[in-house]
Amino acid sequence: MSPFFPGALLTLIVGISSSVGAPRTPVQQSLDDDPTDLAVFEYLVTYDIETSGIAATKAANADVRELANSFANAHRGLLKKTKDLATQLKITPKSPKEAPMAEAHATALRKLKATKGEEFDRVYLANEVAYHQGAITILEDTLVPAIKNPELKALAKGAVSAFQAHLAASKQLADKYHAS
Repeated sequence: MSPFFPGALLTLIVGISSSVGAPRTPVQQSLDDDPTDLAVFEYLVTYDIETSGIAATKAANADVRELANSFANAHRGLLKKTKDLATQLKITPKSPKEAPMAEAHATALRKLKATKGEEFDRVYLANEVAYHQGAITILEDTLVPAIKNPELKALAKGAVSAFQAHLAASKQLADKYHAS
């Protein structure tokens, strides 16, 4: 997402994997300022707090619960750091007309709430792989290049490596539980 410049129309291909039950769908988005970019970044971070929060208590396997707990905690720490920086910079998040990955996230939440046991673990892990892949694409291709404030840009850029580590961990457990 170099296209977060004023008036630029951006098409993102995001979504959760078909193994989770939702097809990838394009999301059209026009973002043009740091307050909007900040809001999108906060959404991306918050999505995993919500899904991993469910999995931390509902997952059937201990290693999946442990992964979910670590993801939720890491994303909560990143969200706090983001909000603290926004306060310091006096940037108030401005919600975009349509948040990237919002529809896929809502679908994932519904599916996670409706699923139990081993199937829950597979659904959660498949979602984590798809979510982190989508978030990394958004961060690298659009959000980081678009952010104008150097401190906010550095924070978003620094988050990419954490998201990549989460993707690798998600893929490892997804393979173990045949969720990919």
